[in-house]
Amino acid sequence: MKRLLLFCLTLLLSLPLEAKRPSHPHMYAHRGCWSKDSNGEWVIPENSVAAVAAAAKYGYEGIECDVHYTKDKRMVILHDATLNRTARGASEYSKLETPIYLKDLTFEELRRDYVLESTNPELRTPIPTLEELLAECKMQNIKPMLHSDIWESYKVAQDMFGNDWICFTGGVERMQKVRAFSDCTILLAINDGTAEQNIARLSQIGGHCGISTMNYSLYTPEFCKAITDAGYEVQASIFPAPHEAIAQRNGITYQLTDFSFMPPEGKKPKYVYKVGMTPVGVILANLRPQNKRFRRKTKELIDFGVVVEITSRNNVVGNIDARINSNEYKFRTNSKEKIYLGARMATSNDMKLSVKSNSRNYNNKRKSNIKQVRYMAYDM
Repeated sequence: MKRLLLFCLTLLLSLPLEAKRPSHPHMYAHRGCWSKDSNGEWVIPENSVAAVAAAAKYGYEGIECDVHYTKDKRMVILHDATLNRTARGASEYSKLETPIYLKDLTFEELRRDYVLESTNPELRTPIPTLEELLAECKMQNIKPMLHSDIWESYKVAQDMFGNDWICFTGGVERMQKVRAFSDCTILLAINDGTAEQNIARLSQIGGHCGISTMNYSLYTPEFCKAITDAGYEVQASIFPAPHEAIAQRNGITYQLTDFSFMPPEGKKPKYVYKVGMTPVGVILANLRPQNKRFRRKTKELIDFGVVVEITSRNNVVGNIDARINSNEYKFRTNSKEKIYLGARMATSNDMKLSVKSNSRNYNNKRKSNIKQVRYMAYDM
């Protein structure tokens, strides 16, 4: 018997170990980790150096940024063709009443006459250059994801980060040219196609690569499994709620997000709240970020992240409806599993959470399919 046990143990130890996948996708902050107040005004401006630092504070693996030229071909970080949505006049912090096009401004004019909009005067900084933003990424030890049509920007990222950056744009031929000088991760922007068609596209690029799309109807469990089984990545690109959470459940590996939050592997929450279900399977709860648990004495604007963990019951079929503030989520379950919903917030208001169950067991009796709900608060 001892010899048999020893043989079995030796056999098990000789088997190759399967690489452990993270419990949630690689999280990237879309245009950095920006935030707005309850009036919809910028606090941390998007595509700013401050948004890079905030992304590092929240535990994002990296940030996505948009690169464009000024009139005299300086590369700066801005999403829109105009400055109006995100900037103001520098001299009196005045609103820009007429369209101000980046392509019409020299770099000197841009830096002299305009600043990023923010309720915090300290963050009313000039629109950053590509080099300034990448330098902040390097200092914060997070990875840049360049969304750019400018060939020169790829070369700058390669020089500063080696292969430790992400090229994110469309066109197989363009990506083949990037692959010729870089072993960085490449995410090919797509709009359509079957899993097999997109695997064929990725095979032409080679190396560590994957797809990214804003078309959340593509990301069925079957589609995600086919792409990842072939060894490629699948990125959900700024899906609205509830589609980000559904994409996670369906098997994406990267998430480019405006609002979702998932803590880094191994990071423990500062506070954990367990919430029991009522007999009819409904919970309502408020998380007050300014209360004593968060050691705040005033209703000041603060940053915090929340992960809601919903554990469903086995052998109970039904729907789970959840809401975090204005974001609604609907799930169908028929077996025991854990569903995670994450949110990042910069607010002095309460976070409102509700979870409802509408289900029956296999004997067709009404029974909540939710075993437990926890929400975990990460004070930032």
